[in-house]
Amino acid sequence: MISRTEVEKLLSVSAPGPSVLSLYLWLPLDPAELRGVPTRADELLALAARNGPGTPGVVRAGTAERRTVRELLAARGRDWIGHTVAIFACAELGLAEAIPLPCRLQERAVLAVRPHVRPLLLALQRSPDFRAVVVDRRHGWLFAITGEQVATTGASPAEEVRSRRFSGWYGLESYRVNDRVIELARHHYHDTAALLDRAARASGPQPLVLGGHDDTVSQFLAVLAPGLRDQFAGRFVADPHVLTPARVRELAGRVIRDWVSAREQELVSQILRQPPDGLTAVGLDACLAAAGQRAIDVVLVPAGGLTPGYACTECGALSGTPRGCTHDPSASLAVPDLIEEIAVSALGDGGQVETVADAPGGITARLRFPLVSG
Repeated sequence: MISRTEVEKLLSVSAPGPSVLSLYLWLPLDPAELRGVPTRADELLALAARNGPGTPGVVRAGTAERRTVRELLAARGRDWIGHTVAIFACAELGLAEAIPLPCRLQERAVLAVRPHVRPLLLALQRSPDFRAVVVDRRHGWLFAITGEQVATTGASPAEEVRSRRFSGWYGLESYRVNDRVIELARHHYHDTAALLDRAARASGPQPLVLGGHDDTVSQFLAVLAPGLRDQFAGRFVADPHVLTPARVRELAGRVIRDWVSAREQELVSQILRQPPDGLTAVGLDACLAAAGQRAIDVVLVPAGGLTPGYACTECGALSGTPRGCTHDPSASLAVPDLIEEIAVSALGDGGQVETVADAPGGITARLRFPLVSG
């Protein structure tokens, strides 16, 4: 599955001309439908060759890349059933790589000087790695969930206590046992929280989902340190004794999908609430200017669509026409997607890229500093 490291590795790939193919292809769940997948891939490749930065070399280069795609599909297609797979190929660079993605994405093929990674950023955003903790009054289980993989990374059993059925003299012993149960439960929650804290320190912060009975989840949440509580994405209610790791991933995955959706909406709301202080760029032209001045802190981009344009090979300026900067138009290189170029530029400057369903102006950025006019 995709990781941030994979994206960074792909961003380091560059060809002299637009000969790098990026293909995003859905492989249906029905194995009988796999026979039509190579034909669908050919259709997308033909469309990319016609609509790409138009030189005859683009069409000729597509022949070698088409062969690579067919070979990868023949060798590994059945492993990708039910997934969108991202295939990157360039005969000129010896590039032939395929990455199955954890969520279904829009199909597309792009020919450019480097891999088209905007859908990969969307996949990372929509299907983040996360942790889940399931607790009852005596046990806690910690799960690490990556795509469809779920691993139990720790468990904390509580100490044994005598049964509360033993009443003793006028129920005094029952009271003491019950008090001991509450005390040990607190220790058990703290032990589980310590396991979670060690995991967070080892691999960094991740969204956190809690599961179990409603009262035990609330009690466990209350003992978490503020840093861990900030990672809390939501909860699900279930009987811990009948949960399997696969069921934990399923229930926690629903919580994460809701959390991701709410987070996207909140990002848009934050931008709309910003005062007119010169630190918000709304629309393509404003964001192109912000990318040129390396001012983007956070950029909100749409999930679909391609916006062709030009990039100057002398200064890197992005624009919708070959005359977007002071250099000669012959220095302008046609690019298939200006949104991609803005996103890659923002990442290179340490900014953040977020995909949202309805960004103001089609694309919007929050800036580190006001733009310099002219």
